[in-house]
Amino acid sequence: MSGPIPIVLCGASPQVATGVKSGLLPAIEVIHVILSAEAGAAEIPLLLAGQSLPASDNVGTQNYSKKPVAVVTGGGYDDARFKLMREACEGKGSVSWLRPDMGYPMPPLGPQYGAIMVERVKKGIKELVDGGKLGGEGVFIY
Repeated sequence: MSGPIPIVLCGASPQVATGVKSGLLPAIEVIHVILSAEAGAAEIPLLLAGQSLPASDNVGTQNYSKKPVAVVTGGGYDDARFKLMREACEGKGSVSWLRPDMGYPMPPLGPQYGAIMVERVKKGIKELVDGGKLGGEGVFIY
């Protein structure tokens, strides 16, 4: 894949998402940010189908010229929220789903939290790239 890797980032805080988005560039591009499971269930299937979403105040880059190859969730997406989004995407296109290892110690929300998330996401995406699994269907822990 040439250019940055397009992903969707699911989190609870637009401020943290903005910091994570900036920290992942230039290798990884957060094309869209999801702030609730309900929004994810409605919007991610459209992105996987190659559709652009209407212009909005979304803090992602909104560069919908490429379909996302991964959906990365933060710690606020429990099993029920994750399932809601994933089931809405069934049959819409292949994508790698990344969930955080909840056993990994994290600081409270703030700049340190975002910096640690950047490193964890980079590592998780790299492992999928190196293993030839990025963009393939599956759930992976990062």
